[in-house]
Amino acid sequence: MAVVSTIAGVILIAIALNDVFHTLLRPASTGRLTTLVFRATWSLSRRRRRVTAGGPLTILATIAVWIVLVTLGWALVYLPHIPAGFSYSGVEPADYNPFLESVTYSLVALTTLGLGDVVPAQPLIRLLSPLEALTGFALLSASVSWFMQLYPALARRRALAVELTSLHTSGLTTLPPTVSPRFAASVIASVTRALAELTADLVQNTEIFYFTEHDERLSAARASGYAIELRDAALAAGDPDVRAAGAVLSHVLDELARVLADQYPHITGESTDDVLRAAAGSHGHALS
Repeated sequence: MAVVSTIAGVILIAIALNDVFHTLLRPASTGRLTTLVFRATWSLSRRRRRVTAGGPLTILATIAVWIVLVTLGWALVYLPHIPAGFSYSGVEPADYNPFLESVTYSLVALTTLGLGDVVPAQPLIRLLSPLEALTGFALLSASVSWFMQLYPALARRRALAVELTSLHTSGLTTLPPTVSPRFAASVIASVTRALAELTADLVQNTEIFYFTEHDERLSAARASGYAIELRDAALAAGDPDVRAAGAVLSHVLDELARVLADQYPHITGESTDDVLRAAAGSHGHALS
């Protein structure tokens, strides 16, 4: 049983750390466990009318799962050595369940609290305890840095929404005849760059999709309809430079739709417009 407990603990620790590695340290990659947590949390949050907390909840739920797995993993490693492998001060080990005691010590080591009432005595446990403390410190640091890298991407997404909404409100997404071809091409190029950045952000940080905006003016999912309107107007323009810019915009929108359909199974559609419409609908908005 000691061997089984140790192997099971090592497997849980490996699963958690592998998921952290793929989610936070590998560009364009998300751990399988994290993906499952994202989708489950998103599905639950969608049952409520206001879903703006869905994004932060997915992150917190994922971090909680990592902590639970690491804590239980180390607890299973310690379990065969309780109580003989530890020195107790002011505590009677016979008064506590061995498994619960191993979990308690694992939490204390993971959070680097060092209460001092239970101290490792066996050489192996004395070596492993600092390693768990390092794991806990690394997990905390990684969790904080995760939030810090998400919000710049969210700011860029909101900036795109504001730009597209402003263009639509000003009547420029239809490229009226009063607009010069040079200005029209520059507007299209600006929107194209912003959409390309959004696509790259979705590949790099899959989880930003689950952050929704209650304010429609800040929702890139809803504003994508204005990008479609601009694309159609550009492709129908008489100036070749404007049409060329429109063709590039069309390709970027196609790539955005491909990324959305590939990464999020609930986003489906036969065409780029259908996929973008489904993405807006999942955020509680409709394309105009």
